[in-house]
Amino acid sequence: MAMEIKIPLSDPGKVRAIKERFSLDLLSATVLERRGLENPSDALWYLETDIIYQHSPLECDDVHTAIERIESAIEEEEKVLIFGDRDVDGVTGSSILYRGLKKLGLKNLSVRLPEGDEPYGMTENTVEEILASGYTLVITVDNGISAVSEIEMLEKNGVDVIVLDHHLPGEELPGAVALFDPKVLGSGYQFDGLSGCAVAAKMIWALSFSRTPLYGSECIVLHAEPRNGSIRINAVRLENLIEIDRITEEIIEGGGSMTAKEHLMDFLAVGLPVLVLDEETEKKMLRRAFGNGVDISLVDIRGKLDEMMPRYRSHSLFDLAMLSRAARYSDGDREIETLVSLFRSLSIYSYPSLSKEYDELLELVAIGTIADLMPMKNENRLIVKRGLRMLSDKPIDCLKPILGRQNLTGKRLNTRDISFYIAPVINAAGRLGHPMDAFALLTTDDPAEAEGLTENLLSMNRERQGMEENALSLIHSQAAESFERNASRFVIAGGDNIPRGLTGALASKLSKEYSVPAIVIADTGDGRVSGSMRCSDRFDAKAFLSTFQSLFDDYGGHRCAAGFSLQSENKENLLKMMESVISTLSDSETEKRELEADAKIPPEYMTTGLWRLSELLEPFGQENESLRLYIKDALITDVTPPKPGQHLLRFSLRFGTYSWPCIWWEPHDRESFKKGAHVNVLFSPDVNYWRGVAKEQLLINEMEISQSE
Repeated sequence: MAMEIKIPLSDPGKVRAIKERFSLDLLSATVLERRGLENPSDALWYLETDIIYQHSPLECDDVHTAIERIESAIEEEEKVLIFGDRDVDGVTGSSILYRGLKKLGLKNLSVRLPEGDEPYGMTENTVEEILASGYTLVITVDNGISAVSEIEMLEKNGVDVIVLDHHLPGEELPGAVALFDPKVLGSGYQFDGLSGCAVAAKMIWALSFSRTPLYGSECIVLHAEPRNGSIRINAVRLENLIEIDRITEEIIEGGGSMTAKEHLMDFLAVGLPVLVLDEETEKKMLRRAFGNGVDISLVDIRGKLDEMMPRYRSHSLFDLAMLSRAARYSDGDREIETLVSLFRSLSIYSYPSLSKEYDELLELVAIGTIADLMPMKNENRLIVKRGLRMLSDKPIDCLKPILGRQNLTGKRLNTRDISFYIAPVINAAGRLGHPMDAFALLTTDDPAEAEGLTENLLSMNRERQGMEENALSLIHSQAAESFERNASRFVIAGGDNIPRGLTGALASKLSKEYSVPAIVIADTGDGRVSGSMRCSDRFDAKAFLSTFQSLFDDYGGHRCAAGFSLQSENKENLLKMMESVISTLSDSETEKRELEADAKIPPEYMTTGLWRLSELLEPFGQENESLRLYIKDALITDVTPPKPGQHLLRFSLRFGTYSWPCIWWEPHDRESFKKGAHVNVLFSPDVNYWRGVAKEQLLINEMEISQSE
């Protein structure tokens, strides 16, 4: 049966606009448009990595409350507990918060992660332990949004709680002192797809910001420019570097509307500093607009710009606007957008805690975000790109041993490297019940200790791999029966011989194997059952589980990964209800996606430019899959015989001017693809690193013998 490739339609007008506005080649503009790029601001997340573009946590009212409460704890030397989770997101988030709070001066700080077979999140036992230990402040990381009764118990007993989470809330929110969860409706945060560790990093950034003169500061950024017989004046009001208001007025020279002048003067007459670039030039423009009788006090940022960015010493604002990238993402006047961007950049990069030190935290944020299957869109793209770059170029000391042992040192890291070689090692500790071992690695500053802790985690990971293989073999026939019983729409498996810490990994493997949502359930032996669900982003795991929430003691998660726990006596009822709901699902809700390509490539386009396009689209992940390209009638020029037991095919492919090395994992009909065969190929541009040398290769997604054969 011939391969059926779906290529989305594109809008030529939108493609042309993207190409011209962002100076992109036609193929790149076409692929971006097909991937949903419509507004200029959307392009920012593909083209930028600068932290000045990040969303500000200070837009959330509760973040200000959290700042006050944490600063009070630091000043009073209170006993503070970080309560995290055992998975990669929870461990990296707890490590980020611990590192940040220690640097900010919090002395009496402890960390608690679920050990052994303890359930996810807070329990009554946890509360009793906290109360007995004398803590006065608890900060949750990657959990807490569903701990309504537990937090109520703590607050009643004089223990304040700050919730830093990213899971979907239930009908009732916990009564914490402060709650920072972007998924809470009305939180004020602009993007709801952050990981738990990203929320923790944002909290540290907000705390660091509060230690600078920028916190609570307001100003107006202004620029006046001549037009034909008029002066256009743009002014933007900022608080905590966040835009809260703006005005644009065009005033006719020598007269003009008094209303326009009054509006502008009202905007400026609020006692705030008015910032400009090149004070004398701006004053001349204002005099032409208002006459010599009006004197507006201005603050010139030219000196700061020359000091921090000497390469722009002789550039006017007009010159800078022509060079500015920031102005491309807004429909406002280029000069004012450039000036606001410059001011933000000068402000943030004046403080290492908001820039250089924050970058170091983003290394851990990138790992946690990738591991937790967060959508690779919006701000997550910026965070992960920047974190991966730091990991590649200047990793923090505690991560150097694991990068070295996994042969990643000196490599330009991507999301696949983290998913396959870093995240599983960190995750192994939690799955085997020892998450504090991973936490110890991520918070040590001792290189020798990092080496020993890394070896410990690698050993755990090998043990975990063996346990997973054994557990998978135990449930494989059960999974196959479930797949058939559920009309090839779903897989449910498990039993009392499955370690609870492995349910997520097993569900992920089954979901990939059967290309449908999968649930693995473990009987924990204490009268309780816990389970994990994994699926592609075509299905919503959290929404599916919500159907059965009346049976659960606890449940939570995301679109692609979720979990639950319940009493053993409710297990059979749950399974019956699940299979009943599954029977009502349409095939389109659960079936494997048809093969999709971003573009069909003609021979003349088969150049290294495709790899530059792939870099533009990186990082890849949920809701942003790897670049997939389709070529027809390529020629296999060479095939490397596989080694015994090898589940891959290596060969060379000529298409266009060059031959390209190719790798195909788990190929079907291997014997059909011989030297001299003409093939149609769906592939992703990939890079192979060997002894520090990078070489382009094709990663084959699917391949067939060409019909012309």
